[in-house]
Amino acid sequence: MIKPGSIILFDRLFLGSLILGALNFLFAWKQVSEKLANAPELAAIGFGSGFIIATFAIGLIINLIIWYFISARGSKVAKWILVAFFAIGLWSMLSNLNNPLGPQGMLLGVAIVITVIQGAAVYMLFRPDSIAWFDRTPPVDPDTFR
Repeated sequence: MIKPGSIILFDRLFLGSLILGALNFLFAWKQVSEKLANAPELAAIGFGSGFIIATFAIGLIINLIIWYFISARGSKVAKWILVAFFAIGLWSMLSNLNNPLGPQGMLLGVAIVITVIQGAAVYMLFRPDSIAWFDRTPPVDPDTFR
């Protein structure tokens, strides 16, 4: 079955958001390191730089696995896992806007842009051609009726 346009757009948006997220993580590293240095109680309970890097890497790997199962395999389960992760992430971001340990300034702006891009990617999973992709029903060829 040929990959529908909505899934191709999902690929571009979702992978673009992951790349933008990785760049945001790299640019935020100095700010995160400073916050960790100013909060030794976090390091004392194990929230050091190694933990932050490992958490980011594991999250990225999980996102790539979910993307693979959505894009290449047409998995409805992976689709709903992504929707749940997006909803949790959106709720978490909105509830932590005033958190002093959270992103601020330009980093917060980029995080909001990433969230909007991910929302658009999730939306692509609910368009009619995407639904056919997940149901594994090929679209009707108009030449069939000639």
